[in-house]
Amino acid sequence: MSVITVSKDELFNIVQYINLIRAKFQCNDVWTVYPVLFSGYDSVDIISGSAAVEIGYKVCLKFQKQGYEYLIDGEVADISQKSPATVTIKFLEAKKYYNLRKYIRFEVDLNSEMKKSSPNDDEANSNQWYTGKVMNLSKGGAMVVVKADLKMNDIVELAISFESGICVKSKAQILRKQTSENQGFIYGVQFIEISGDYSINLNIEIGKLEKAYFSSLREYKKTESTFDTKFAIFSSDIDESYDIRENLVKLGAENFDVINNFKFYFGFLSEEKPKFIIFDSSKMDDEVANLIENIKAEFPQVEVLLILPIVYQQAKEFEHVFNRLDVLYKPLIYNEFEDKIIKYL
Repeated sequence: MSVITVSKDELFNIVQYINLIRAKFQCNDVWTVYPVLFSGYDSVDIISGSAAVEIGYKVCLKFQKQGYEYLIDGEVADISQKSPATVTIKFLEAKKYYNLRKYIRFEVDLNSEMKKSSPNDDEANSNQWYTGKVMNLSKGGAMVVVKADLKMNDIVELAISFESGICVKSKAQILRKQTSENQGFIYGVQFIEISGDYSINLNIEIGKLEKAYFSSLREYKKTESTFDTKFAIFSSDIDESYDIRENLVKLGAENFDVINNFKFYFGFLSEEKPKFIIFDSSKMDDEVANLIENIKAEFPQVEVLLILPIVYQQAKEFEHVFNRLDVLYKPLIYNEFEDKIIKYL
């Protein structure tokens, strides 16, 4: 997760184009979406409806724009009961977040055991295994609830039992810690050492979770509109393209293939004849540019939607490529992706 402080000038240039904003007041732990009536240089007026707030209340605002999530700390500066009723929120500090997490996390409820690795001999219970629950899981880490009181950055040994009977063991590092009512502590851990067999089994179980999730989305979409337009996702990293596939299934798109070996693009496009390609790349260089140019030259009827990390947004050396295509920047924002993709479907 990359965190960047936002200046007042940048915030003003961004927030003046926001029509809806999420807010959480100190009197309520729930995020609520509010219409924005007016945006100023150091404050914003939201249409508050029946929000029960007082002047001086702390408030947190958030919205997504240009591939970042913006988070603003503020306080209630004024309240108007005129029609429409509004709350003026003064900006105190703003940051933007760029999520660099590579792997998607799945909600689970799995039994686990955890203990501190390389224990301190002075601690009587340092060798003790603690039973717990894994609440979410990815190829890169997990959220675990246990009663053991461990420290940030501690190295632990983690064993996760799956419903299939498979047990996966790994060394992991504690990156986050918070208390949990009646359950002990919640830890966010990152896998740092996992053997070959355990890694293979983890990938198999993650694959099952992804398949089940997509199946549930497809079952839900059967009651709504679906699209049978054939297209392809070109991605050098299947994990990187997960959010794209998830958003496509939510939109009702089902008829697509994922290609990760670009050497055979000509044969694939000639045989399968997709209407368009989503080209999801982790980098933009001459090799990628040449591949796109070749595809456009050899298959001019095939549209290409290029998706790149946001660091390439100002890459002027590739403007000749960007100007010919629709381009989006990661992390993807759902409504921006939907606006781009729907015309192809």
